[in-house]
Amino acid sequence: MNSRFKFLYLNLLLLFSLSGKAQEKITIGEKQIISSTILNEKREIWIHLPKTYNDPGINPAKYPVIYLLDGEINFDYYTGMSDFLAKPPYADMPECIVVGIKNTERTRDLTPTKSQKKSPVNPGVVLFNDSGGSENFVRFLQEELKPFISKNYRTQNYSVLAGHSFGGLFAVNVLLTHPEYFNAYVANDPSLWWDQKVLISKTKEYLEKNKKFPMHKTLYVSQANNEEQNKNWNSDMTQAIEEFKEIIEKSGSLNYKHHFFEDEVHGTVSYPGNYDAVKFIFKGFRTDIKKLSENPKLLEEDYARFSEKAGTVFSPSETYLNTILKFMNNNGFKESEDYFLNLKNRLYPKIK
Repeated sequence: MNSRFKFLYLNLLLLFSLSGKAQEKITIGEKQIISSTILNEKREIWIHLPKTYNDPGINPAKYPVIYLLDGEINFDYYTGMSDFLAKPPYADMPECIVVGIKNTERTRDLTPTKSQKKSPVNPGVVLFNDSGGSENFVRFLQEELKPFISKNYRTQNYSVLAGHSFGGLFAVNVLLTHPEYFNAYVANDPSLWWDQKVLISKTKEYLEKNKKFPMHKTLYVSQANNEEQNKNWNSDMTQAIEEFKEIIEKSGSLNYKHHFFEDEVHGTVSYPGNYDAVKFIFKGFRTDIKKLSENPKLLEEDYARFSEKAGTVFSPSETYLNTILKFMNNNGFKESEDYFLNLKNRLYPKIK
């Protein structure tokens, strides 16, 4: 083979090698289309499965579900964030299925009332003419989307609703109107100014009637530093969030956290807010693997405490138990290794 043909031959080999590698794709989710009878339209849903979901080496597990509003904005970063925070041995949260919900008519779906707010630049124009459809949208979530996810994926009986701005307004409204629909609610810089602070009044009415929220419910609210925004027509956003905070904290009936992000504005707060929210919602989930070598029973005790707080039974995953067993084996903790091997066999019988 002369040098010219040898050169061409090597280049063809390289080309085929590169084209083969190009076929290997990293994907973060899958798209599903749901035909909604309630909304009378098709809805696009993005679904991210935990890394262990299809692992043939472990028993098929069930996973909590996070329903993420404004999916087209939040899905990409949220899935990586949740995978990172769920990675053993320092997991701050369980592995979760993330369901991103893409918008069609955002204002219609996420607002609780029909607004009569007039434009600040043209008083003859009424803003948000398509508003007030949140009850239909929450029916879609509860009666169509959640059953679809439960039917097609392995889900645990624990769910989180996360939203930002109008999505945060929606999350608070669902907590007030249908608190049983989700276990935890995340409202990042919620638009509680909406319709003359209608949800502030609704919160007061709820607590006057019910005295307290149902047990085992969690609410996380982030607040951006909206100093510039306070100069425009939407000036009551900060005041509404602060007023809501005072009411909720006074009631003392929710597992509640409010976090003010001094360095974030309305458009950026959802990223750090969602990170802080899942760490708060699942506080107590992380265990200290080093302490388990001295006291193996501590693992089950920690999970029992967390389950009581969450109102749902959580168990250490098979993946985490495999991590613990490897740690015990590598460090010569034979007695503890035997304990966790027995626990694993009890919780996760060997796949035949």
